[in-house]
Formats: sequence, structure tokens, C-alpha cells
Amino acid sequence: MLARIKAACLHSMTIAWSYCLALAGALASIMDDLADTLGDPGVKDQIGAAIGDVKTTGRILLVISVVTIIARLRTLRRNGQCG
Repeated sequence: MLARIKAACLHSMTIAWSYCLALAGALASIMDDLADTLGDPGVKDQIGAAIGDVKTTGRILLVISVVTIIARLRTLRRNGQCG
């Protein structure tokens, strides 16, 4: 299993970290809808107080993730390490 994860990340911790950021961003983007579905608006208020606007934070994390992955893939391709 670890070999499959390493292969998906092209043996790059930077890409693995970017995938984690993308996951966190996606979860943050849907947090409002998820809290409404669960019927607990208090959770939404607590998260909003902790990190601000959840949808904006999620989108920022997604953009950072995409830019990081693109930059790392460019470097890997330049060094001849990527397919």
C-alpha cells in the first residue's frame, strides 16, 4: 500500500503534502453544507470563529495545492524524473 501511495505522489513529499492540502481544502469547502446536513449549526459557528470564512479558506488551500503540484511536476519533468 505504501508503494502505491509513493507511486501516486511520484516519490515526492512535496506532492504528497499538496494532496493533503487539497483534501483539507475540499473538506473545508463543503464544511458548511456538511454541518447543515448533520443538523448542527453550532459546529459551523465554532469552525467559523476558529478559522474565519470556511469556504474562502478551503479555496485558498486548493489554490495553494494546485500551484505547488504544478511547480513540483515542472521541476520533476525538467530533471527528467517524471514520465
